[in-house]
Amino acid sequence: MENEKPKYTGYGYHGGGRKPTGVKRVSFCVSCQPEELAKIKELAEKSGKTVSRLLLDAVLGT
Repeated sequence: MENEKPKYTGYGYHGGGRKPTGVKRVSFCVSCQPEELAKIKELAEKSGKTVSRLLLDAVLGT
């Protein structure tokens, strides 16, 4: 009994966590003032996009 190890670790069960999708993602940071962030969020909401998608579209011209 004293040599028993917990059956599962991590998320609490074997195979837990997100399954790989094959899509690689990276993140980056943008610094701005609170008023600018509010405006960006407003523009994203009005356009039906996430903030990330709005910024990427603006920079990449898509």
